[in-house]
Amino acid sequence: MKFAHYNQYTAEDTIRAEAALLTVWAVLQDFREDLVLVGGLVPRYICHPSDGDLPPVTMDVDVGVALGLSSGMYDTTTTRLGGAGFEWKEKRFQKQFGSTILYLDLLTDRPTSQSPDTAMVDDVPVSAVYGLQRALEEFREIEIEGRDLYNAKVKERVKVCEIGPFICLKLLAYGNRHQSKDVFDLVRVIRDYNGGDAQTVARLFHAEKGRNLAYDVAIEVLAGHFATFESKGPAQYADFCTQGARSASEEDRHIYLRRANEALDAAQLLLSSGPSG
Repeated sequence: MKFAHYNQYTAEDTIRAEAALLTVWAVLQDFREDLVLVGGLVPRYICHPSDGDLPPVTMDVDVGVALGLSSGMYDTTTTRLGGAGFEWKEKRFQKQFGSTILYLDLLTDRPTSQSPDTAMVDDVPVSAVYGLQRALEEFREIEIEGRDLYNAKVKERVKVCEIGPFICLKLLAYGNRHQSKDVFDLVRVIRDYNGGDAQTVARLFHAEKGRNLAYDVAIEVLAGHFATFESKGPAQYADFCTQGARSASEEDRHIYLRRANEALDAAQLLLSSGPSG
């Protein structure tokens, strides 16, 4: 689930998503070599926003799974997640948590353009996307402490997608569905990666060239939707962050334009640097 504006998310939403991640990671512990965190929770673990800036937010959990993942003689993925209260419904796992529905999406790799966009992984029909295998190969391990959905204090060592594959996946998603939250995740991760390491961001993104089928799509989306601060990407980012303040006071208009230029600068960082070699 994705909202139209930043202020519709709460810190509790993100903490709840993290609780779901900690629960799922424990439930699927036998499969950890074949799992990686992707999606909106990733910036929480690889970014360090400046004081006073907008921290990452999300309501969902997205986990990449290897095509070959299999439960073998043990409980299937659906059985395990069902035991944790996640029901397979409308092509995704869902769990009612108070008045909120938690969503868990599993994604797997689409290895060629001729490959179908869904695949059976264990007993689950999973969406297949370009570049997921790269997320399984390029990751960092993060020790996450928090409370799971049972309110137990737990600690899990989670594989988190690195920024090169993450940018490719985000731009692929944005090119397909044009949601403002995708642009927000993209811009924040470029700006705030490891506390603002722009050179590494560009290097790791362009390292995906020739290795990641999502890379060429990502370049096309950047060039097509981030040409000026009035292009769709920057406009959606500014609207998401400011709730449409472009039509309010002069001060709010200034903030809107600053946000639009943040998105433009982030995209141009990638477009202007180009692949090495």
